[in-house]
Amino acid sequence: MQDRIIAYKGFNRDWTCREFQYEVGKTFEKDGEIKVCGNGFHACLHPLDVFNYYPPASSRFALVEMSGDTDQKEHSDTKIASARIEIKSEIQISEMIKAAVKHVFDAAKWIKGHAATGYGGAASATGDRGAASATGDRGAASATGYG
Repeated sequence: MQDRIIAYKGFNRDWTCREFQYEVGKTFEKDGEIKVCGNGFHACLHPLDVFNYYPPASSRFALVEMSGDTDQKEHSDTKIASARIEIKSEIQISEMIKAAVKHVFDAAKWIKGHAATGYGGAASATGDRGAASATGDRGAASATGYG
């Protein structure tokens, strides 16, 4: 059994998802091979990806804990399927947004060095695919190279 994964799940107003009835505080399990968009319980690692499947204005959302066998989508979002899901608590849109900001900051690769911001920020980059950016009141950036 894999580690427990915290994720976010959307539901219809009546706590159903694809005609399966869920309940806050309960744990559910599935047998068989777990496959995204096939068998298993589905949720998203990035809170805002849930909106790809459930519209914010007419849905309910929950913080869930997933475990057991898992399968993850290899496309543009963070959809994941698992053999076991516990519906931890209902969360509101404001909590989803707060969690999304945290998710992005936690996933960011913070680097020191060649960045420029502020009143007189300047940046440059060279090479085959040089790219540079600078922000601020007098920000300047230049990039040279083939790209």
